[in-house]
Amino acid sequence: MPLGVFQRRRYGPIRCWLGIAAVVAASVFAAVPAADALDLLATHEVTAQFATADGKPMADAEVRVFAPGAPQTPVATGRTDAAGKFVFAADRDGMWSAEARSSDQIARIMIRVGGSSGNRGANPFLVIGALAVLLVAAFWYRLRRMQPPQR
Repeated sequence: MPLGVFQRRRYGPIRCWLGIAAVVAASVFAAVPAADALDLLATHEVTAQFATADGKPMADAEVRVFAPGAPQTPVATGRTDAAGKFVFAADRDGMWSAEARSSDQIARIMIRVGGSSGNRGANPFLVIGALAVLLVAAFWYRLRRMQPPQR
């Protein structure tokens, strides 16, 4: 082989597809933060802490939690722990309200679950569109490589 001429190396189709899969996977991990990717389908675990007017925890108080848009029907009930904390699962974003009642006091709080739509990270449609463009480019490149060279 003369100097300056390189032998063209042929890779099998499995290696090509593995390379394409690696590029697509790297683009997905780079485009979508892990927290946002998991946040699309998950529920939020919310911890509310209740205290009396003088700042002492409301231990063993009865708690009712109300979802956004349904202030009359409690979606979760229970009792606070010794530190006045109550944990519940929120299945949607919005302003949730919770109310704790002890024998002599009532405490009400509002909790914002999720963020505004501007802070949600990458748009899923944008990510899917970018992946589709990468896939089309990979197929085009593969087809170009299969054609015999023109002389």
